[in-house]
Amino acid sequence: MTRQEMMRRAFGIVSTRRQRAVTLADQRRAAAREKLPQLEQLEQQRAQAGLRAAQLSVSGADRAQIDQALAESAACEHSIDSLLRENGIDPAQLKPAFTCPVCQDTGRLTNGPCQCVQALIQEMCQQEVNEASPLSLCSFSTFDLKKYPDRILPELGISARAHMEGIFHYCKDYAEHFTLKNPNLYLYGYAGLGKTHLALAIANTVLQKGFNVVYVSAQNAFDAMEKEHFRGDETNDTLTTLCDAQLLILDDLGTEYLTPYVSSCLYSLVNTRVCRRLPTIYTSNIVLDADLHRRYTEKIVSRLLGNCECLNFFGEDVRLMDK
Repeated sequence: MTRQEMMRRAFGIVSTRRQRAVTLADQRRAAAREKLPQLEQLEQQRAQAGLRAAQLSVSGADRAQIDQALAESAACEHSIDSLLRENGIDPAQLKPAFTCPVCQDTGRLTNGPCQCVQALIQEMCQQEVNEASPLSLCSFSTFDLKKYPDRILPELGISARAHMEGIFHYCKDYAEHFTLKNPNLYLYGYAGLGKTHLALAIANTVLQKGFNVVYVSAQNAFDAMEKEHFRGDETNDTLTTLCDAQLLILDDLGTEYLTPYVSSCLYSLVNTRVCRRLPTIYTSNIVLDADLHRRYTEKIVSRLLGNCECLNFFGEDVRLMDK
């Protein structure tokens, strides 16, 4: 969906909100008038006094005349409130309860679209990104440590299973006690060792806590950014969505098609989230530092790894065991 389509849909949602709020207030006002016949007369007097004050102001009338008309309007307002409260009616119920009090559900301000419209567009972007992810398929309860070898690995001094058990509990604790102060994580190791599974398990737990979580593969994310770039869309909604997420999971870093533009987007993403101190989880099949430095610039690697807890996954491809 293009930004223009999202904008139209957002304004449609806001317009529906406004219509619903106005209709509900009109229904309540009609019911109150039916119950209290004098209410309509007082409202007419208030409207007439307000109109007279406006006309006097435009015509350049004496300030005393304008103040008198305003006082009459205020007196009518006070009488209406008193009448309603005496009969068990909250005066606020007769006024539209707009979702956005800033623009009163018009979606527009003098300087452009209201923030409520921008928020709806952001939600649509996030939904599009997350629809492509297998979020519902992965949880901590379905992570099987028995699939990791129990023999001692010389490079670890312990078994892959014991090593992965430590990583499992670290990730579970990370998710269960998640706050915006959580560190960034870099999960790396050869394919099929459970990196994406644990990343998505974290995402599921953090989502249930009410945080804004975005999961996306690096390939899909940067493909979307390039398409926006070549369409001439300077807003770059995908990059904005990823930068703003309270928790971002960027999966399979290293599978994206690398161009100078993609490199600049990656650095911008990493740097923005570091500066905002928003937690990010990266997964990658790139195991050797030398390969990482060959693929990306020193500037990107330094910014990326310098702000991450690095978790190295060991074992055998667990996906092959399920076949």
